[in-house]
Amino acid sequence: MQNMIPALTERQRYWLEHIQACEASGMSMAEYAASKGIAVRAMYSGRKTLVQKGVLSSAQPTQFQRVQVIETPVSNQWRIGLPNGVSVAFTGEVDARSLSTVLDVSSSIE
Repeated sequence: MQNMIPALTERQRYWLEHIQACEASGMSMAEYAASKGIAVRAMYSGRKTLVQKGVLSSAQPTQFQRVQVIETPVSNQWRIGLPNGVSVAFTGEVDARSLSTVLDVSSSIE
């Protein structure tokens, strides 16, 4: 029995090709979009449509990495890249509560 793939519009095939190329590249969606001159929001929107059609899986593997926290940072410059392509950067000290709030909000951006 053949897999039934829903009919895709030309635009949906366009996004499917870019999303598959992005995944194969190992880049984040934001990095890939920037490298191709594509709006990252449009890529996320295209992905959402393909998930709704059942072409792509809605489950995205969560990638956790073990980090080591050192008491005195070597530099007061911080940059955190999130799986949704958002980067948070700041300079100086930050308290845990503020950092947690910023990361929670940033990680919810689609």
